[in-house]
Amino acid sequence: MNQHLFLLIAVVVGLLLVVAVLSALVGRRPSDYPYEPYDSLLSPAERSFFGVLQQALQGEFTPLAKVRLVDILRVQRGLSAQRRAAAFNRVSSKHADFVICASDTFRVIGVIELDDKSHRGESRQRRDQFLDAALAAAGIPVLHVPAQRSYSIQDVRNRLASLVRRDAAEVANRTPNPYEECQS
Repeated sequence: MNQHLFLLIAVVVGLLLVVAVLSALVGRRPSDYPYEPYDSLLSPAERSFFGVLQQALQGEFTPLAKVRLVDILRVQRGLSAQRRAAAFNRVSSKHADFVICASDTFRVIGVIELDDKSHRGESRQRRDQFLDAALAAAGIPVLHVPAQRSYSIQDVRNRLASLVRRDAAEVANRTPNPYEECQS
Protein backbone atom coordinates (compact mmCIF):
# COMPACT_ATOMS: atom_id res chain seq x y z
CA MET A 1 0.00 0.00 0.00
CA ASN A 2 2.84 2.41 0.86
CA GLN A 3 4.44 1.70 -2.51
CA HIS A 4 1.22 2.62 -4.35
CA LEU A 5 0.86 5.83 -2.34
CA PHE A 6 4.50 6.75 -2.96
CA LEU A 7 4.10 6.06 -6.70
CA LEU A 8 0.88 8.11 -6.85
CA ILE A 9 2.56 11.06 -5.10
CA ALA A 10 5.58 10.84 -7.43
CA VAL A 11 3.29 10.86 -10.52
CA VAL A 12 1.26 13.84 -9.21
CA VAL A 13 4.43 15.82 -8.38
CA GLY A 14 5.87 14.97 -11.81
CA LEU A 15 2.69 16.15 -13.56
CA LEU A 16 2.68 19.37 -11.53
CA LEU A 17 6.28 20.05 -12.54
CA VAL A 18 5.49 19.45 -16.22
CA VAL A 19 2.45 21.77 -16.02
CA ALA A 20 4.52 24.46 -14.26
CA VAL A 21 7.31 24.33 -16.86
CA LEU A 22 4.85 24.41 -19.77
CA SER A 23 2.96 27.33 -18.22
CA ALA A 24 6.18 29.29 -17.82
CA LEU A 25 7.18 28.65 -21.42
CA VAL A 26 3.77 29.54 -22.84
CA GLY A 27 3.46 32.67 -20.66
CA ARG A 28 6.81 34.01 -21.84
CA ARG A 29 6.70 33.66 -25.59
CA PRO A 30 9.96 34.52 -27.37
CA SER A 31 8.06 36.74 -29.82
CA ASP A 32 7.07 39.10 -26.99
CA TYR A 33 10.70 40.23 -26.64
CA PRO A 34 12.41 39.73 -30.02
CA TYR A 35 15.53 41.74 -29.12
CA GLU A 36 19.24 41.14 -29.02
CA PRO A 37 22.15 43.49 -28.38
CA TYR A 38 24.31 45.02 -31.05
CA ASP A 39 28.00 44.16 -30.89
CA SER A 40 28.83 47.86 -30.46
CA LEU A 41 26.97 51.14 -30.21
CA LEU A 42 29.29 52.66 -32.83
CA SER A 43 30.41 51.41 -36.22
CA PRO A 44 34.17 50.97 -36.69
CA ALA A 45 34.33 54.30 -38.58
CA GLU A 46 32.40 56.07 -35.80
CA ARG A 47 34.62 54.52 -33.10
CA SER A 48 37.74 55.69 -34.91
CA PHE A 49 36.44 59.24 -35.30
CA PHE A 50 35.14 59.34 -31.71
CA GLY A 51 38.59 58.53 -30.32
CA VAL A 52 40.20 61.33 -32.32
CA LEU A 53 37.35 63.66 -31.39
CA GLN A 54 37.95 63.05 -27.68
CA GLN A 55 41.63 63.83 -28.07
CA ALA A 56 40.96 66.93 -30.18
CA LEU A 57 38.50 68.38 -27.65
CA GLN A 58 40.97 68.00 -24.76
CA GLY A 59 38.33 67.86 -22.03
CA GLU A 60 36.96 71.39 -22.45
CA PHE A 61 34.13 69.96 -24.52
CA THR A 62 32.49 66.55 -24.34
CA PRO A 63 31.49 64.51 -27.39
CA LEU A 64 28.36 62.38 -27.19
CA ALA A 65 27.53 59.75 -29.80
CA LYS A 66 24.21 58.90 -31.45
CA VAL A 67 22.07 61.45 -29.67
CA ARG A 68 18.39 61.53 -30.60
CA LEU A 69 17.30 64.84 -32.13
CA VAL A 70 14.41 65.02 -29.64
CA ASP A 71 17.04 65.17 -26.90
CA ILE A 72 18.61 68.33 -28.34
CA LEU A 73 15.63 69.96 -30.09
CA ARG A 74 12.20 70.71 -28.76
CA VAL A 75 9.14 71.83 -30.67
CA GLN A 76 8.34 75.51 -30.21
CA ARG A 77 5.41 76.46 -28.03
CA GLY A 78 2.33 78.09 -29.46
CA LEU A 79 1.71 75.63 -32.28
CA SER A 80 -1.53 73.72 -32.67
CA ALA A 81 -1.50 70.19 -31.28
CA GLN A 82 -1.51 68.83 -34.83
CA ARG A 83 1.49 70.95 -35.92
CA ARG A 84 3.37 70.12 -32.70
CA ALA A 85 2.81 66.39 -33.26
CA ALA A 86 3.88 66.64 -36.92
CA ALA A 87 7.03 68.57 -36.00
CA PHE A 88 7.86 66.14 -33.19
CA ASN A 89 7.34 63.12 -35.45
CA ARG A 90 9.77 64.53 -38.04
CA VAL A 91 12.63 64.45 -35.51
CA SER A 92 11.58 61.59 -33.23
CA SER A 93 13.23 58.80 -35.20
CA LYS A 94 16.42 60.65 -36.15
CA HIS A 95 19.73 61.01 -34.36
CA ALA A 96 22.90 63.05 -34.72
CA ASP A 97 26.14 61.12 -35.12
CA PHE A 98 27.97 63.27 -32.56
CA VAL A 99 26.93 66.16 -30.35
CA ILE A 100 29.58 68.43 -28.85
CA CYS A 101 28.69 69.84 -25.43
CA ALA A 102 30.37 72.21 -23.02
CA SER A 103 31.90 69.90 -20.41
CA ASP A 104 30.73 71.96 -17.44
CA THR A 105 27.09 72.55 -18.44
CA PHE A 106 26.42 70.03 -21.22
CA ARG A 107 25.05 72.91 -23.30
CA VAL A 108 25.02 71.85 -26.96
CA ILE A 109 27.81 73.56 -28.91
CA GLY A 110 27.26 71.84 -32.24
CA VAL A 111 26.57 68.64 -34.12
CA ILE A 112 28.97 66.60 -36.22
CA GLU A 113 27.72 64.31 -38.95
CA LEU A 114 30.20 61.71 -40.15
CA ASP A 115 29.44 61.40 -43.86
CA ASP A 116 30.22 57.98 -45.31
CA LYS A 117 29.07 56.37 -48.58
CA SER A 118 25.51 56.06 -47.31
CA HIS A 119 25.15 59.86 -47.40
CA ARG A 120 25.32 59.82 -51.21
CA GLY A 121 21.88 58.24 -51.54
CA GLU A 122 18.92 60.48 -52.35
CA SER A 123 16.91 59.62 -49.24
CA ARG A 124 19.94 60.14 -47.00
CA GLN A 125 20.63 63.51 -48.63
CA ARG A 126 17.03 64.56 -47.94
CA ARG A 127 17.48 63.43 -44.32
CA ASP A 128 20.73 65.43 -44.05
CA GLN A 129 19.08 68.54 -45.53
CA PHE A 130 16.24 68.24 -43.02
CA LEU A 131 18.66 67.71 -40.12
CA ASP A 132 20.77 70.71 -41.17
CA ALA A 133 17.69 72.95 -41.52
CA ALA A 134 16.13 71.83 -38.22
CA LEU A 135 19.36 72.37 -36.31
CA ALA A 136 19.98 75.74 -38.03
CA ALA A 137 16.47 76.86 -37.03
CA ALA A 138 17.42 76.10 -33.42
CA GLY A 139 20.75 77.91 -33.77
CA ILE A 140 22.84 74.74 -33.56
CA PRO A 141 25.67 74.54 -36.11
CA VAL A 142 26.34 71.32 -38.01
CA LEU A 143 29.74 70.22 -39.20
CA HIS A 144 29.86 67.50 -41.88
CA VAL A 145 33.07 65.46 -41.79
CA PRO A 146 33.81 62.99 -44.59
CA ALA A 147 34.48 59.50 -43.24
CA GLN A 148 38.03 58.32 -43.87
CA ARG A 149 40.38 55.56 -42.78
CA SER A 150 42.24 57.73 -40.29
CA TYR A 151 42.08 61.26 -38.92
CA SER A 152 44.67 63.77 -37.86
CA ILE A 153 43.96 65.16 -34.40
CA GLN A 154 45.14 68.60 -35.55
CA ASP A 155 42.89 68.49 -38.64
CA VAL A 156 39.87 67.60 -36.49
CA ARG A 157 40.84 70.34 -34.01
CA ASN A 158 41.00 72.86 -36.88
CA ARG A 159 37.56 71.77 -38.12
CA LEU A 160 36.14 72.14 -34.61
CA ALA A 161 37.60 75.64 -34.20
CA SER A 162 34.58 77.27 -35.87
CA LEU A 163 32.21 75.62 -33.38
CA VAL A 164 34.36 76.61 -30.42
CA ARG A 165 34.80 80.23 -31.60
CA ARG A 166 31.08 80.55 -32.21
CA ASP A 167 30.33 79.21 -28.74
CA ALA A 168 32.84 81.56 -27.09
CA ALA A 169 31.25 84.54 -28.87
CA GLU A 170 27.76 83.47 -27.80
CA VAL A 171 28.83 83.03 -24.19
CA ALA A 172 30.51 86.46 -24.20
CA ASN A 173 27.40 88.13 -25.65
CA ARG A 174 24.96 86.26 -23.45
CA THR A 175 22.80 88.32 -21.12
CA PRO A 176 23.75 87.33 -17.58
CA ASN A 177 21.16 85.32 -15.69
CA PRO A 178 20.63 86.98 -12.27
CA TYR A 179 19.74 83.59 -10.80
CA GLU A 180 22.82 81.83 -12.15
CA GLU A 181 24.84 82.45 -8.98
CA CYS A 182 22.07 80.92 -6.88
CA GLN A 183 21.96 77.72 -8.92
CA SER A 184 25.32 76.38 -7.72
